[in-house]
Amino acid sequence: MTTAAFLLFFIGAIVVKHLFFWHPMDVNHLYKDGPLMMGHRGSPKEAPENTTLSFQQAVNTGLKAIEVDVLCTKDGKVVCSHNHDLERETDGSGYIHESDFSELRGINAGVKFPQLGVTPIPTLAELVSALPHKSILNVEIKSIKLFDLQAVPKVVELIREHQLHGRVIISSFNPLVIGWVKMMDRTIPTAYLWSDEDVPPILTKPRFINVVHPDMLHPSAHLMNENVIRFAKRKRLRLNVWTVNNLPAMNWLMALGVDGLISDFPLLMLEVSGRMQQQSAA
Repeated sequence: MTTAAFLLFFIGAIVVKHLFFWHPMDVNHLYKDGPLMMGHRGSPKEAPENTTLSFQQAVNTGLKAIEVDVLCTKDGKVVCSHNHDLERETDGSGYIHESDFSELRGINAGVKFPQLGVTPIPTLAELVSALPHKSILNVEIKSIKLFDLQAVPKVVELIREHQLHGRVIISSFNPLVIGWVKMMDRTIPTAYLWSDEDVPPILTKPRFINVVHPDMLHPSAHLMNENVIRFAKRKRLRLNVWTVNNLPAMNWLMALGVDGLISDFPLLMLEVSGRMQQQSAA
């Protein structure tokens, strides 16, 4: 075998190993109390989504986990928001990634809940400080484009600074986010979000799973079926499904074998998990 042929064989073996002979990290610690029930943007039917008030409301109902969206301001602050634009959920205008954090401080994120007064857009650090130390955080990093990765090192640094290992997940639609997190800190569990709506066509299928090696798959509820369950089990990926907002769907998904739910209705999730615990104890 020539040197060139040997190198090609060696590189090919590495590629095959990377694509087909990998396993997700053990995330059983996140499920020690049963299915992982996460408040979608907190409790958005009772308080402004992605605000400290909304997350506290979700935790106060009894949820042990929340899902929060984050993105970066122009000057590099990681803030809690699902939308890049300010018009949909606040009384501001323009885009968060084009604004300095100081410009966001006077903006009210609670315009849909006027009875609650002015509700600020929190930073991720402020949210972490406001939640109980045992709360599990699913931090979804938003990207305005494929190579929008500014938030990744800042979120990883915050996880280390606040010692969140063991109670945090980083999720994203963007496979480059998942890949970079894995390169920066392989001890942080990651979840690949899967949808066929409101995302670029290149991100509509979990085709990058074998490349970036997430530890969980977070599919949209309407994509769920037995084939997805089989795929996840074959890959040893935990399945947390979003956004599940009615009791029949929750019951169906639990019976199907998913590992967790993400919902706007914390009390419904608690009802389902409570019933499952009673059944397992019987």
